[in-house]
Amino acid sequence: MTSSITQTEAEFILEGIATNIRIDGRSRLDYRPFSIETGIISQANGSARLVLDATDILVGIKVEIGTPEPSKPNLGKVQVNVEICPSASPEFEGRGGEALNIELSSLIQKLLANQNALDLESLCLVPNQSCWVVYIDAVVLGSSGNLFDSISMAMRCALYDTKIPKVTVLQGDTPGDFELELSEDPEETISIPLLHVPICVSLSMIGEHFIIDPSLEEESCIGTRLSFAVNQAGNICAIQKGFGSVTPKQLKGMLKTAQILGRIIIEKLDSALELESEYQEKVGFFS
Repeated sequence: MTSSITQTEAEFILEGIATNIRIDGRSRLDYRPFSIETGIISQANGSARLVLDATDILVGIKVEIGTPEPSKPNLGKVQVNVEICPSASPEFEGRGGEALNIELSSLIQKLLANQNALDLESLCLVPNQSCWVVYIDAVVLGSSGNLFDSISMAMRCALYDTKIPKVTVLQGDTPGDFELELSEDPEETISIPLLHVPICVSLSMIGEHFIIDPSLEEESCIGTRLSFAVNQAGNICAIQKGFGSVTPKQLKGMLKTAQILGRIIIEKLDSALELESEYQEKVGFFS
């Protein structure tokens, strides 16, 4: 998403980035402050809201029992959907956000729906027969840039909050026949391991330098953008090219920067989530 700016404003942005002082006072590698809140949708298995400046992301997660894919009989499934509210920005009024909805849904789906990110094998209940299907729905309530990274961060927080009911697999009356017994105790749940769940760190070239967490005005000046999926250990899980090109030297620097920043952001997220878990039980505003 970009904001229309004048040539003079663009030159001002480029000059600031060249001197490492952006228009809001940040350096090239500074994120804007963000806040998170979890457990706010009472009917969901997990939920989170992330606010970064005017970027406002709400994520809800529901789990249901389904059937594994024939080609992946031992794995559970993940389905991601992203929707941008028309009120998030004038640019999204009418059908303006439809293409971006599809793009963001596809990118986040690729980010999460693989064994390198989520332990999909643990979501399988009976091979070839039953598995957990994790539905992840994200709603963009407001936008001030950096949507992809913000959505990935909000989804990681919602996965932290997700509790899956305990299921006991019972042998049926005939061989190969199984019955699933769902625990009715709300305390008997399992959590989704987050060790390998990545967040997205997007690096954007403006002039001769790359920045992170661009504002809407800065997004209008981006010449090249690369997005890196980084997990808690700092491993690069995937790379998504947005547009533009970089030299091998620039790519090497971007890779190293993404690894460092990814670990830092995940540490901040996890610390904030631990504090959240100490708060009193909240009542969801969608109850």
